Amino acid sequence: MGQSRKRIGGDGKARYTAYYDDVTGQRRSAGAFASRRDADRAWQRAETEAAKGRHTDSGRSKQLLARYVEDEWFPNHQIELTTRQNYRYVLDKHILPVFGRYKMIAILPADIRAWITALKDAGVKPATIKHCLAVLSAIFTTAFNDQITTLNPCTGIKAPTVPKAQRRIITPEQFTLIHQALPT
Repeated sequence: MGQSRKRIGGDGKARYTAYYDDVTGQRRSAGAFASRRDADRAWQRAETEAAKGRHTDSGRSKQLLARYVEDEWFPNHQIELTTRQNYRYVLDKHILPVFGRYKMIAILPADIRAWITALKDAGVKPATIKHCLAVLSAIFTTAFNDQITTLNPCTGIKAPTVPKAQRRIITPEQFTLIHQALPT
């Protein structure tokens, strides 16, 4: 069961820290507040979310995206070697330069949409933008599943349409010419 504890700050004013128990039984802080009522509401809300399985570690959600990607996500993401090389390129070229210094909790869908628009304006091809969005979405899906974030900001974001490649089909006459040119 949660509780609020009164403490006196450096300025001599009373502050109330909200504490609750997460699903593992570990005591956690839900923040500090000016009133006991606000602190009580905070720990009650935090316990309710933890009981629903939506607990996030606020310390981990405030880490920089670059730190999460480099220390946790990328080293443990099980993909083939060529896919890993493609991901590394996309991370270094398009994702980390833009979002690497953001706190994970601070990245919102509006930021993702603005990033996609900036990539389009910079002349990045639609297929590359779609791949970048897929990689970023994979990062946030893992963070969401690990209860680091409560939101995947890539959900519902549309990548530019990738034009279908034009297929050139040869005529029967062209096939005959090619066939005749082959060595027997």
